[in-house]
Formats: sequence, structure tokens, C-alpha cells
Amino acid sequence: MDEGTSKAIPIRRSRATARVVAVRPQPWTLSLSGPVRAVVEPPRQVWLAALGGTVLAIRGARTAWALMISEGALVEAQLLRALGRGTA
Repeated sequence: MDEGTSKAIPIRRSRATARVVAVRPQPWTLSLSGPVRAVVEPPRQVWLAALGGTVLAIRGARTAWALMISEGALVEAQLLRALGRGTA
């Protein structure tokens, strides 16, 4: 029975812990990658504005449609008045 316990794996934590290594880019790579990032990555403001572009287009279309309908109603009323069929 003693053999079973003596062959057990010892439960000890390793003294060597995992370290997080920060990779520092070399100065010469920053001078090359900076302009490339500026061209490839769009600014955050442009990206956020693009999200609302569809909503703005829909609102503009609805506003234009409502304006055309109201102008059409005014023209129709003026024509009916001119023909003597409209209310005074």
C-alpha cells in the first residue's frame, strides 16, 4: 500500500511563472508602418459616420417625399380654385 502513495505525482507549483513579454517595435519599423497604417486604417470618425449614412439617406428620402406630396396638394388646390371647383 505504501507503493501507491510514494509513486504519486507531487502537487507543487512551479517557481517559474509565465511572463508577459511586451514586443517593442524597432524605430525604423515605426517610420515605415506609420504611413501605411494611416492609409489602410480609416479614421474612427469616418467609420462612425458611415454607420449613420443609410439612416440619413432614408430620412432625406422621406423628407423629400413628404415635401413633394405637400407641394402637389397645394398645386391641386390652386388648380381646383382656378377652375371654380375648389372651396374658397
